[in-house]
Amino acid sequence: MTAAVGATTAGGGAIAEERRSGHPVIQVRNLRVWYPKRKTLLGKVLEYTKAVDDVSFDVFEGETLGLVGESGCGKTTLGRALMRLAMPTSGSILFEGKDMAELKAGDLKKLRSRIQLIFQDPYSSLNPRLTVGSAIAEVLRVHGMGVVGQEGMKGGRVTDDGMGLRQQVTELLEKVGLKAEHFDRYPHEFSGGQRQRIVIARALALRPSFIVCDESVSALDVSVQAQVLNLLNDLKKEFGFTVVFISHDLGVIRYISDRIMVMNKGRIEEIGAAEEVYNHPASGYTKRLIDAIPKGIEV
Repeated sequence: MTAAVGATTAGGGAIAEERRSGHPVIQVRNLRVWYPKRKTLLGKVLEYTKAVDDVSFDVFEGETLGLVGESGCGKTTLGRALMRLAMPTSGSILFEGKDMAELKAGDLKKLRSRIQLIFQDPYSSLNPRLTVGSAIAEVLRVHGMGVVGQEGMKGGRVTDDGMGLRQQVTELLEKVGLKAEHFDRYPHEFSGGQRQRIVIARALALRPSFIVCDESVSALDVSVQAQVLNLLNDLKKEFGFTVVFISHDLGVIRYISDRIMVMNKGRIEEIGAAEEVYNHPASGYTKRLIDAIPKGIEV
């Protein structure tokens, strides 16, 4: 991160301690996500890729936990496991006190509305044949959360003769810094930063209590990164959701996070208040991540 973001972090030790006094939203215990790496001709597994290996931690209500590490360290797999998009080999993940592995189909659908994912590449997660307004409205319809009106679909667009879904979606677009007229435009008509705002609006449509951001600003220019990070902080204050923010960029993680969790080869190297981990790293691996930040760049 450059000075465009600024030297003051959005999280910090005092906030981290305050968050830790609250209730855990996510409780992870001895989590393993292993994938077969080498098998015999008869299918017996001889060796595993240990993407996540015996990981335990809590995420507290209202905090932003930054998850940082180099490519291949297991952080994306861990994020997918928190969404129940990657099935654990062993261990447990509790969401608001309920074991996610024991949820039935109906409960799992409800879970999907409570937990949302903001992707690294917003363009690939948007249907190019749908207007952005229709893409957000579709989420509301699927989960039965749209206002009943006279909405319909015509040529990839939402038609609405009243308040209904269109107003709901328009309000979401405006909350993320877009305009009402953007409703009827297609994804290719927007910049990368604008598309990221669109997928943030879509994630917020269901009023989730927990959001996983997986490298959600890594493809953006530094100045645009700062705008999106500040937007996320503002929205978190307004909507009150909890965040796990995944990135390989320790500068970004330091700025956005209350606490930082450093991951290496499937395991947790260290976890603590953002400024404490950044300024006084306990792990040699964390020190190397900090040393790898280009000199002269202010974070």
